[in-house]
Amino acid sequence: MAVLTGALACVMPAPALVAQQPLTLDEALREAHAANASLPVAALGVNIAHTEVRELQAGRRPSLSLEGGVFAGAPLDYTTSQGQLQLVGVDSLYTGGLRRANLNAARYHVDAAGAGFRVVEKDVDLAVRLRFSELLRADEEITIREQGIARLRTYLTEVQNRKAAGQPVGSDVLTTQVRLGTEEAVLADAEQSRDEARLQLNDLLGRDPDSPLVLEPLAAPAPPSAPSGEPWLNAPEVRAAAANRGAAESGIAATRAERHPQLALSANLGVLPVFADSDAGTGINSGSGFGGMVMLSMSWPFWDGGAYRARLDRAQILATQARDSEAVVRRQSRLAWELASAQLTRLYEQVQSWARNVPLARDAYLQTESIYNGGAATALEVLDAYAAWITVNDSYADAVLRYRQAEASYLRWGTP
Repeated sequence: MAVLTGALACVMPAPALVAQQPLTLDEALREAHAANASLPVAALGVNIAHTEVRELQAGRRPSLSLEGGVFAGAPLDYTTSQGQLQLVGVDSLYTGGLRRANLNAARYHVDAAGAGFRVVEKDVDLAVRLRFSELLRADEEITIREQGIARLRTYLTEVQNRKAAGQPVGSDVLTTQVRLGTEEAVLADAEQSRDEARLQLNDLLGRDPDSPLVLEPLAAPAPPSAPSGEPWLNAPEVRAAAANRGAAESGIAATRAERHPQLALSANLGVLPVFADSDAGTGINSGSGFGGMVMLSMSWPFWDGGAYRARLDRAQILATQARDSEAVVRRQSRLAWELASAQLTRLYEQVQSWARNVPLARDAYLQTESIYNGGAATALEVLDAYAAWITVNDSYADAVLRYRQAEASYLRWGTP
């Protein structure tokens, strides 16, 4: 039984070694959105802003309440003993634009909260795109260096065989061994970089950071399209700044409305029984029995010791601050987009240039190695050709990475 169990253990693959379905970038973005902890918080901010709008919209309608009370006192010459039960309705007929200004501000708050939610979404997308590209870059470097190390080991074996045959190539063996050791150390660094990128991307996806991760390669960089218009104006930061400016300007209108007349209509319907024989009391409802009443009231404040002027100055300063902040955000967004747009064009040219050099560098290395085997080249020339081949591959991978980073930034700042 022990032998059979051991045999099955050799046949059955370990869970970590089971082939994974490669993860595409779109799938990674969806997973990150579902797992990100900041998005639900930002979504709640949008919901809160909507409740503010609903509250202010409801405040523009009449309100109804049931009111009652009982009071007693003595002697009857001083007070009456009464109870009351009333259905009271109140409606503000005119507020000088206060309700409209507050509602406009609340709607701007909704826009700002929605833009803030989109900022969090786009930041998540940017982080995923960057980590995804970095992990692919590390995989590409590991692949090319493993291929190079395999070529070096083959070459080292050939040199050692020539040494064993009595040829004076001892220094060639040492030089190649040094280069091989250097490449193995660089490979270890690349594997560490891949592990770091994998841990970070797994964390963004809501997975166990140390779980294995296989990515679907991205398409080769395509020629960037010519930008048109001003897409950076659609960046959520710009929309949030515009909404904040609108809310601040609405605050000026709300403050100015305080100096306008305020008209309100109220009515009540109910019963006011008197518990003791006496004249009715005083006040709005000074009688007794069942009945109703309607009252139109007006308030027109004109002096409060300077409090209104202070509030208006504060509202105007806040609006100025919001306008200046919007200008700053617009400039920052435009600069970020312009930089990414310019980088895309230049980096695409670099990618194409390095792509043309990759096969040439490989052919040059193979040719130099072949010449060395024929006795017409030195080991130093072979290793120089090898270094040039690896450097060109690294440069190409770096150019692709920078292109994808610029592309991620271009999408971050140039799309809604």
